[in-house]
Amino acid sequence: MNDKEAMNVTESGPGGPARRAARLLAAPVGAVRGAVHGVRHAYRLYHPPQSRVGRTPENKGLSVRPMRVVTSRDRIPLAAWVVPGKGPHTVVVCHGVERSRSSTLGHIEMLHRAGHHVVAYDMRNHGESGGDRRIGRMAVRYTSDLLDVLRSVAADPEVGGGRLAVLGFSFSAWPALYVLREAGPPVSAVITDSGPMFDIPSGLGAFADLRRGSLPEHLRAPVAFGAYRWAFRTAALRMLGLKEWPPDLSHVPARLMFVAGGEDFVVPQEQVGRVARCFPGAEFWVAPHAMHMNAIRFDRQEYRTRVLEFLSAAFAAGDEPSGEVVPLHGTEGHGR
Repeated sequence: MNDKEAMNVTESGPGGPARRAARLLAAPVGAVRGAVHGVRHAYRLYHPPQSRVGRTPENKGLSVRPMRVVTSRDRIPLAAWVVPGKGPHTVVVCHGVERSRSSTLGHIEMLHRAGHHVVAYDMRNHGESGGDRRIGRMAVRYTSDLLDVLRSVAADPEVGGGRLAVLGFSFSAWPALYVLREAGPPVSAVITDSGPMFDIPSGLGAFADLRRGSLPEHLRAPVAFGAYRWAFRTAALRMLGLKEWPPDLSHVPARLMFVAGGEDFVVPQEQVGRVARCFPGAEFWVAPHAMHMNAIRFDRQEYRTRVLEFLSAAFAAGDEPSGEVVPLHGTEGHGR
């Protein structure tokens, strides 16, 4: 009996139809399992397992004091560090999703050494801040929280005497932009690092793709993962609840700077550039060697120069409309 005949016997024998039936039944079961895990992981995107903050500004030799901000929306406590500088201006730093303010220590040190006050806080459901169990309008909640932090900073007798700027990373780039439309303390500048994504659904799909290798083997199969990816993207987008993207900031007196990583496969530079082009006068720079949220390491000197010069000009300009901003470095190297 040759190999082809043996195969035919196997497929037509007692076990053949049973195996085919098992495969047919396994496909919908795998899809259901994938979808369930996709929704669960979408929820965990906004509610990651909380852990205590590790390294602090004191590890960098910086003086620090705690700040506690209670959100006006739902009374959730937000933990923050205040790192006083020479002043008078203050930069509020927002970390990326599934991280904490400890991940921004290099930026805190850079900003402090340049003479600025720095306030870095843990977003809700992250680090040492309080948590919620909400499943909707997360963008509104994170934006409202940032507004509460800005109000607390503006009212602080030590660091509230000058102008304000916001530095947001990846996920927190969204509230950093949206907060400009809220009625609160005036913000002179916003810098977004490694975000935001212009095409949010595709960005969430790419995030699911990055997680595929860490999923259980039965969820990595094509049918199961396809359902996982669709459910994760759909649920995460619904939970985020972004409205009017990108936001209309045409009448906002704030300067904008967008930083993308040339080697960033999480939020590609093309996506960040499309957002930047929505805001006339915004500065857009691609850090050539950087991956996601690490331009301060891989393009350290140029990153430091561009960010600090941008902040210096924005603080000096005061309330000049963002539409009249002239990029500090022209168009060369901006990756438009």
